[in-house]
Amino acid sequence: MIREPAVKKVLYWCDQCNVPLIGRTCACGARVREIALLQPYDLRPALAADMALIRSLLAERFGDLPLQKVVLLNKTGGADRADLVIAHGDRFGWLTFDPVARKFSLDIAPEALPYILPYATRGVVDLEAEAAVSAHKGRIGGKRFPLKSPVPDGTVIVSYKNRFGTGIVRDGQIRVKELAPVSPRTRPDPDWDVVIEKNRYHLKNLERNAIRTIKKHINDRPCANVSFSGGKDSTAVLHLARKAGIDKAFFIDTGIELPETVEFVASQGVEIIRKGGDFFQAVEKAGPPGKDNRWCCKLLKLHPLKIYLAETGPCVTIQGNRWYESWNRAELDETSQNPANPMQLNVSPIRSWRALEVYLYLWWQEAPMNPLYEKGLERIGCYLCPAVLESEYEDLRRMHPALTDRWDEFLIRWAEKNGLPDAYHRWGLWRWRALPPKMREICRDRGIPVNEDFTLKAAPVTKRAEVATTKAIKTREPAAPAKNEFTPDEIRKDFPILGDIVYLDNAATSFSPEPVVEALVEFEHRYRANVGRGVHRLTRIATQRYWHAHEKVARFVGGEAGITVFTKNATDAINMVAQGLSWKPGDRVATTILEHHSNLLPWRALAKHGVGLDVIGIDADYALDLAALEKAVAGGVRLVAVSHASNVLGVTTPVAEIARICREHGTLLLLDAAQSAPHMPLDVSDLGCDFLCFSGHKIFGPTGTGVLWMREALLEPPVLGGGMVENVTAEGFVPADGYQRYEAGTPNVGGGIALGVAVDYLSAIGMDRIRRHEERLTARLIAGLSALDGVTVYAGRKPGSRIGVVSFTIDGVHPQEAAQLLDEEADILVRSGHHCCQPLMEHLNLPNGTVRASMAAFTTEQEIDLLVAAVDEISRGR
Repeated sequence: MIREPAVKKVLYWCDQCNVPLIGRTCACGARVREIALLQPYDLRPALAADMALIRSLLAERFGDLPLQKVVLLNKTGGADRADLVIAHGDRFGWLTFDPVARKFSLDIAPEALPYILPYATRGVVDLEAEAAVSAHKGRIGGKRFPLKSPVPDGTVIVSYKNRFGTGIVRDGQIRVKELAPVSPRTRPDPDWDVVIEKNRYHLKNLERNAIRTIKKHINDRPCANVSFSGGKDSTAVLHLARKAGIDKAFFIDTGIELPETVEFVASQGVEIIRKGGDFFQAVEKAGPPGKDNRWCCKLLKLHPLKIYLAETGPCVTIQGNRWYESWNRAELDETSQNPANPMQLNVSPIRSWRALEVYLYLWWQEAPMNPLYEKGLERIGCYLCPAVLESEYEDLRRMHPALTDRWDEFLIRWAEKNGLPDAYHRWGLWRWRALPPKMREICRDRGIPVNEDFTLKAAPVTKRAEVATTKAIKTREPAAPAKNEFTPDEIRKDFPILGDIVYLDNAATSFSPEPVVEALVEFEHRYRANVGRGVHRLTRIATQRYWHAHEKVARFVGGEAGITVFTKNATDAINMVAQGLSWKPGDRVATTILEHHSNLLPWRALAKHGVGLDVIGIDADYALDLAALEKAVAGGVRLVAVSHASNVLGVTTPVAEIARICREHGTLLLLDAAQSAPHMPLDVSDLGCDFLCFSGHKIFGPTGTGVLWMREALLEPPVLGGGMVENVTAEGFVPADGYQRYEAGTPNVGGGIALGVAVDYLSAIGMDRIRRHEERLTARLIAGLSALDGVTVYAGRKPGSRIGVVSFTIDGVHPQEAAQLLDEEADILVRSGHHCCQPLMEHLNLPNGTVRASMAAFTTEQEIDLLVAAVDEISRGR
């Protein structure tokens, strides 16, 4: 049950002045009367657009009627907008919007007749002229009668034997309400300035009490600010807070605000916090938010607020929440700690105000107000918020068609994709996941099926949806190169999986953009065939594209002169080298303490062939000990196998120096580029390596794909069979040339082709641009985490010698627990544990491992800031 403070269920009215009052007394001293209000007891002035609407509806039914300057609207329950209209201190009628018919109606109340009857030129039904009525015996009020002459459906004035009332016409019949004698009445017609003057005493008390509340709590936290939304309530609170001595205010731009609101916020000198998430990307995965499923608030408001508060620190935030705004706020206390952001103590100094008090106060103070109110909007916020009424959204369609068209297009597409009826979009049923009783009733009356859990029943996906989806796939293009510095906004639309999550586990597996996914689908749908062993059209297409993918990947690493082999992943590629070289007892391999298990275990396994292994250490800044490496190589090492970049610390190894050492001693060099390939340009001619390995799933490609580049065909094929031979006789075989020699059997054709699309995608962005972008993000993350008490960062100090991989620990918090908290409380996905590098963890004395955040080209600054803010909360023990 909504909390109903004393005196708030009624409106006071002074009949002498003909004005509404917010207190029990009028400045004129006359006795006032009470007007019972309807739940939720909130009422507001009818503004310019409201007055114009009421006048037009009256004129449509009854002709040009006078309307008092002071009209109030008492919000009531209904299928959409439903207001009790109050004029002259009486019930004037009910203003409603039908979300199915998409139109307003105004049903006048009998109390309005004394003011409008003398002026009505149409819409009056004389029952004495109706034969059926003249023959009727008994009471007429409450009865239904057929009409002799046609009358448009809707509310009418009824006259019968010098008595008057109202009636509703439907389908040629009229239902008559009570009839009574009516005498014309006139009263003073004051404007709102008079209302303000008569309420001045009460407004002063409201202001005094609100300022006292603010001052009472202003020092409860180290700093104080105002949460400003651009709406009337937050405008009133901003005005009050500034009188109380608080100047700092912030506004969270969700990215789907109306331009008038953003302009108004800027005009008030309020700090604007830019959007922390992309709603239109998230909605493609999560579906439309609902009044009962407000997933968007966390993404668009709570996450940016967390970032802001991480910089501000603990604070008192003055907010404009009121008891009567929504049922959720009916129990709002004077102060409350924000459960999502515990650093924030919220203070609600106008929680007992109704909208009428808010408007009167702002007018009294001559405070500026968002212009959208006078244009007909009652609720100011995200223009596609599910809490917006359909009546307001109709106004928005006229005001901002470019904005609403985008949302309408999505809703139509979503409904088609999920087999939902047109009513989902046309009637605004998308605003609920489970329909409330009033909307279920509308659906039942109009034959729209509803499930037992009150969700809309879905039909099979229509052919139209299939066509629309196919068309969308065909029109997707990879990101185009740009001259300016790279920003993730250029590509994030191509990663619908991101949506409402912050993904920072790219060192394990990154995501594939739409062009890569489409390439896989196209292979399966259009030309699925084996490669290199047929002449029909499908195999010719597949063979050509598979071969072309090898060329693309070779070009991506500057390896056109060598041999580019497709593997399952980097692990598979490294094992091919380990198994493909002819080892003999006494051979040695050198690797480093930085290595992933995939670049360590294959070399340890060679011990059964008498092959030794040297593991080179690192210094205090995690840099490779080059002197130790050179000493080992000089002592006789056949192969050096080293990671280009650490998947734990993000540090890069000095490959040019390592290659020089190897060349001087005739040693082969294998470079594990699994972590460097997604983050920086690679050119094997500059790197000087003999083998280069990396995985496809870390460079936007499909899982189950990888690359082994070889300067020369030094390896014996690890697998024999179909596809890797040029000729086979009874006595033996001749292996094929090129990559075919190392790809026996049916390869991952679709994956290989899609891998070629992935490197095209990265090349279109520009690896140099990606490198600079990630350098900025890495520096931002390291600086942010390093500034937190209780957080230890494991990363190199040299910006040019690291990639976007940062490990850290939080005092007293197990890395696994930290990762789980980040996921559950902030929607941030990171990796925890040993990261397949246990020898390195032992070296660093980290038995539980670390938390690891790893970036990709689509990572944003806001996501980095959100991670820092979330880690700060965990480290503080909240």
